[in-house]
Amino acid sequence: MLLVFAPGLLLALALRIRGWAGLGVAPLLTAALVVLAIVVSSAAGLRWTPLTAGGVTAGLLVLVALLGAWSARRRGPADPDRDRPPAPEHARLWSVLTLGGVAIGGAVGFLVVVRGTGSFRVPNQGFDALFHVNAVEAITSTGNASPSVASLLNGYPLGTSVYPDALHAMASLVAQLHGDTVTSINALMACIPLIAGVGLVALLRALGLVREAAVAPVVLSATTGYPMDPIWHGPIWVFAFGVALIPAFLFLLHSCLRERSGAGVVLLGLAAAGLALVHPSAAMAAVLAGVFLLVSRWVSRPADLAREVLVLGCAAVLAAVVALPLIGKAIVSSGGGTIVDWPVAQSPGQAVGELLLYNYGTEYPQVWLAVPALLGLAVGWRVPALRWWYGGTVLFTGLCVLAAAYEGTLVSVLTGPWWNDRFRFAALVFLFLAVFAAVGVVRIGDLLAGLLGRVAARGRDRAAAPRGVVAVGALALVVLVVGVLSKGFYVPDNVERLRLAYVPEGGGSVGPADVAAFDYLAEVTDGEPVLNDPNDGSPWMWPLVGVRPVFAAALTDPVSPPLPESRQLLVDGLNCLDSDEDVRAAVEALGVRYVYSSVSTVLGAPSPNEGFHDLSDVESLRPVYERDGATVYEIDLVPLEEIRDDASCALR
Repeated sequence: MLLVFAPGLLLALALRIRGWAGLGVAPLLTAALVVLAIVVSSAAGLRWTPLTAGGVTAGLLVLVALLGAWSARRRGPADPDRDRPPAPEHARLWSVLTLGGVAIGGAVGFLVVVRGTGSFRVPNQGFDALFHVNAVEAITSTGNASPSVASLLNGYPLGTSVYPDALHAMASLVAQLHGDTVTSINALMACIPLIAGVGLVALLRALGLVREAAVAPVVLSATTGYPMDPIWHGPIWVFAFGVALIPAFLFLLHSCLRERSGAGVVLLGLAAAGLALVHPSAAMAAVLAGVFLLVSRWVSRPADLAREVLVLGCAAVLAAVVALPLIGKAIVSSGGGTIVDWPVAQSPGQAVGELLLYNYGTEYPQVWLAVPALLGLAVGWRVPALRWWYGGTVLFTGLCVLAAAYEGTLVSVLTGPWWNDRFRFAALVFLFLAVFAAVGVVRIGDLLAGLLGRVAARGRDRAAAPRGVVAVGALALVVLVVGVLSKGFYVPDNVERLRLAYVPEGGGSVGPADVAAFDYLAEVTDGEPVLNDPNDGSPWMWPLVGVRPVFAAALTDPVSPPLPESRQLLVDGLNCLDSDEDVRAAVEALGVRYVYSSVSTVLGAPSPNEGFHDLSDVESLRPVYERDGATVYEIDLVPLEEIRDDASCALR
């Protein structure tokens, strides 16, 4: 929590962004500072450590504070009320209620993730988890936080594979300060509901929706579709974290256009770069949502268009200067996401219905969130400041429907930047629906407050309570009723949902038999790497016991980017070790003594890597550990055989 909020909050305070605004943008500004620290440490050849990152960040904060003080003396007094909504009646009372909403939302989300991940200690069984945990391990072990560190996972030449790694770099700092990679990743996931919640608070209060800001963190934290589903499903951790930063980005966009200051332009550009280094497709979603905000401004104030385009252009250039040298290759090759062609899973009506009923991929709808969300959709148009929010809601709903229900080239082009994944679009939809759910809860609270006011007005023996107090009390009561009807804001249901992937015996990646075999490898390897099947969950040996696997991430089909020739040879033909000289040369070049194999695989099916089939028939591999389907072989080469006699060889 301190790592996520403190650096960004200090930067916000240095730039005179205070209150809910400063707290809401703090995580996004922390991401921007992490990116700048990565740039500086990489350029200076410094290891990525808490001391290095902290020193660079402290230097940047001092520089910003000095520049901010100098700029404040030079410029004339700004108009603090420009485009700023008027303060609501009983503002302090609403701020206290907002504090309660943020606390409840953060606590609900934290409780779900803690329980669902076994107090942060249980590994996720999903396909993508292998890549993300070992990206953190690679940063920690090498001290290299550049996005090119992803190349090391499966032995690519440095720079061949590039992946945005701001979240991985943050997780590495957590792991080095306290705990390990598994707990650090899971702990960062527990921060997501709070990060998104305070971001919505900052944005909604800037739009004048103070009452809705008090409710949004609560309804968001209870939602299964986001933030809970992306945490276990995939898992798409970096995308989920990036989506949590979208409200803060939209707030900074709104603030930058309102103030049109040099500091605001720089801050927006750095924030965009930070978001892109967390996940480019989350940044793209933020930009698309921002377009609707811009259009709404320019329709009502067309005279501002030219000046605001200039402001945005400067911020975009700064973001590109910072981000493109780091992840330009990843962005250019992100079209590779379009090769993921998921089959049609739903009809258009099913997709829309499940989204609106908070029932996406779940057995039962979250009725007590769906009802206020539908009400909010119906009445929210009456609030001019909220009308642009419909644009993002409709856009991401449409993209979700395309990904779920249609095929074709156009669908691939439109949904490709998000890997054609309907669940990613569903996450975005539920983030947007959280605002409408808050609007609906507030509307119900207004109706209840009106009823209480009329009842109080009829009373003759006592004075009626102040209207503001009645409104706050009524809204708090409605939130409490939602919590009771949803059995604690759906905490039990969401915990069980996370446990679909966070169970050691859950199938797929890693189980107790694997962990016991990893412990054996830790005793006998003496620091050298272990040759392993990338798709059987064995990459977990690195974060769990510290043994470096040759393949630290699962392979897709087709493999993208292509593996180095010698490594692809092992994937295709390790079981030709008795008879193929090239296979032997590839093994000897790695300097490995042990091979690990498991019957369990990431996707629950037989491994697609044929070179790891029938290893028990290879005479050059001597079993030294075998239990419950997990086997460790010691390499003990026998004289070369003729390939025609090598029945196990996949290269025959």
